[in-house]
Amino acid sequence: MSLSNLQLDKIKIIILFLSLLASGCKNVTQQTPGPDDSRQITSSTSITPGAGSTLIVADIPSSYTAAPNEVFLPASTPQPTSSLPNTAQGTVQPASSPVGSVEPEADWRDAPIIPEISQHVLDIYEAGQAQGRNPHNFSVIGDCQAIPYVFLGPFERGELEPDSSESYLWSVIAQYKGSFVRSGMAVRGGFTAASLLTSLQADPHYCLSGETPLTCEFRLQNPSVAFITLETWADPKTIDRYESYLRKILDYVIEKGTVPILLTKADVAEVGNGVHVINPAIVRVAREYDVPLINFWRAAQYLDNFGIDPDREGFHLSPEGYKLKNILALRTLYMVWKAIENNNTNASDVSNIETPAILPTSQLTPQNLPQLTIPDCEAGCIYFGTAVSRDGLVSSHGVFAFNYLTRELTQVLGEGYDLQDVSEDGRRLLVNDTSNLYEIDLENGSTSLISASFYTMGKQGAYWNEDDTRVIYLDQNHPIQFETGEAISLIPSTRHDEIYFQGGSCILKANCQISGVYRLDSNQNITLLDSYSHLVFSPDGSLVAFLDPTAANKDNYFHIYYLLLEEVERGIASRRLFYFSPVSGFMVHPDVREYAFSPDSSDLFILYDVYSDYFVHSLRLQTYLLNIPSGRLFDYGEIESLGGSLNPQLVWAPQGKIVLLFLTDMTSDNHYSISVYQTNTETGEELIPYSQDIIISDEYLYISNIYWR
Repeated sequence: MSLSNLQLDKIKIIILFLSLLASGCKNVTQQTPGPDDSRQITSSTSITPGAGSTLIVADIPSSYTAAPNEVFLPASTPQPTSSLPNTAQGTVQPASSPVGSVEPEADWRDAPIIPEISQHVLDIYEAGQAQGRNPHNFSVIGDCQAIPYVFLGPFERGELEPDSSESYLWSVIAQYKGSFVRSGMAVRGGFTAASLLTSLQADPHYCLSGETPLTCEFRLQNPSVAFITLETWADPKTIDRYESYLRKILDYVIEKGTVPILLTKADVAEVGNGVHVINPAIVRVAREYDVPLINFWRAAQYLDNFGIDPDREGFHLSPEGYKLKNILALRTLYMVWKAIENNNTNASDVSNIETPAILPTSQLTPQNLPQLTIPDCEAGCIYFGTAVSRDGLVSSHGVFAFNYLTRELTQVLGEGYDLQDVSEDGRRLLVNDTSNLYEIDLENGSTSLISASFYTMGKQGAYWNEDDTRVIYLDQNHPIQFETGEAISLIPSTRHDEIYFQGGSCILKANCQISGVYRLDSNQNITLLDSYSHLVFSPDGSLVAFLDPTAANKDNYFHIYYLLLEEVERGIASRRLFYFSPVSGFMVHPDVREYAFSPDSSDLFILYDVYSDYFVHSLRLQTYLLNIPSGRLFDYGEIESLGGSLNPQLVWAPQGKIVLLFLTDMTSDNHYSISVYQTNTETGEELIPYSQDIIISDEYLYISNIYWR
């Protein structure tokens, strides 16, 4: 399904449940989804040439009705400033002053309803055009009162029209067509100013790992203008934090060359002891940064009940309030656009904007061998690779060894290196630095270069065969190709003369479009495994656990809530389905996140992520043990954590019994940390903390591949 379809589906869900918002942006009614057990599991088929994809566009239901014959403040055609000089192209810094260094500020209530457009705004826009911002796109940054169902979207859907005296406003609707009805990544019920700046709140269906909602929205929409209307804050006494986050948002938006438009709020949700706290902060910041501000609060004082719905809780607007907010926003957008046009800014069409080139990383020579630290692993270690994501750009961040007995962590290789596999005896590592694949002997510290053209985009591109005598790896110069793509990630198994892999295409590391799971046999025949996803083979190669990709659909927000298991030789005839304890909650959908076989292939440990699509983060991570011979499923406890969807990893001890979970989570001061949890399957001990915060990072850090040897 295309991106636009997914966004339209999200809008439909928002419309369907809009009535639930009566209790505010954050509180919603709980519902219990029911499992759909009627899905058909298809068998594997041979590859056939792929047909072209079809773009399906769905209509957006129209249930918003504007009140007839509404009366607004007198409208007049804006007169944009003329003869504004051009400015040099480049980056414009915020025109802000240090807090407290300005003249005593005027009462925020007296700020104009419709702003004037300053030269600073024109400078921001021109700098953005030099950076490639799209002159036909705007974004909305906000909460439930800013979703396209109620804010700006009614204009493009035909539910709200400019007054006949303001017919000129139709031209700005045409200029930014598509942006009005778009459900962006930076607007969602429950969002606060802080939400925009954490990757835990980014929508995983559209955003890259490590992106925040704000950076994700800019990558996808590339806006030249951004409305910022954030209505809520948890505690009026900590409004300084709201202002700090708002400034960070403005700094980012202006640095990108996007014109911000701020709006004051009309409700009293943030009033403490009769004193407004959010509105003064919004006006103060807008003045210091010299950016457009719509004083919606001031305009709403002319409406009945000050524009607030009298039958609700004092937070949501009345139909008259929503209509007034919309028309003020449209007028201001028109003024910004016309001021830009009169400034003779050469706004290029989006079709002429070039995607930044991705330059190849320079090749290392065999003489530039890795700088190695040999760990103390006489009694065994857990080896793992790490990666960091900086706004979706993923890079390898080093190889580590964690000593289970001493709980000591050793960085074996530094930044830029990733781990591919570890020999069964724990003496040799397969690692790579960009396209260089090495074998490292930990006994003598020697290093051998296996390939200088290693393929690095997927999760795993190399592993040892069943007896550690051969290395199987993906080579850029000799790819495994088929009609609809090529091999992008290997699926390790001990099955002789068979290679399993994910196919598709990648544009960046870990940013890949997957076309399916495939098998390459000894005769070089490639077979597509139709209903298989996330394959994990048992150590003896007799069993495979996997997910059914057809279980993910728009109704469950593309989550997969059950697991399949089958014998490799018997295939679908031996297939078994396993469901887990039901979960409830509004827009709560579980995911079978990760699973691993015990060394003797008799048990399967499973991570089950209970995920909220409303808050767009994990609520808790549940753990289960499946005893394969009996088919019995045991509950091994849960962890309340945001990190259930942040690439958690689990690993069995070589002798079995002990299972370790490595979980990326957020610290209280908003850093990322990796902690270790333990369970004992022999005693039935549920998951407990074992070693906290073994790695802490300012950036989104997670484990790539992990082995206990």
